[in-house]
Amino acid sequence: MFDPWPDEPEETNPESRWGDPERDLPRIPEPAVAEEDVDPEILETFWRSVVLANVALFGLSLGPMLVYFRGWWLWGGAAIAFGALAGLRVYHHYRAFERRHGDGEEPRSADGDGDAERNA
Repeated sequence: MFDPWPDEPEETNPESRWGDPERDLPRIPEPAVAEEDVDPEILETFWRSVVLANVALFGLSLGPMLVYFRGWWLWGGAAIAFGALAGLRVYHHYRAFERRHGDGEEPRSADGDGDAERNA
């Protein structure tokens, strides 16, 4: 009943144009430092900052959408405030870590020189 069309073209395999991804893709090198070799304080600060930055991004992007699209001022304002507080906490974590583990630079004076006593 269903005879194939006599001039029907051969179907091509769409995956054949990409080749072998296991062989063709670039290799990503392994990190030189294992996670166990990193200072636990640095690791904790990093992951805390990552989570808080994601919360800040979520709150600061969801809040305005709730206000604009739904008109939910209370929920949108709360999401914006929560995101802003999370962003502020990321900044505080970063500044506290920088104070504890600074690169040893002397604090700069108001005129930009590194030696505040010399200018007195």
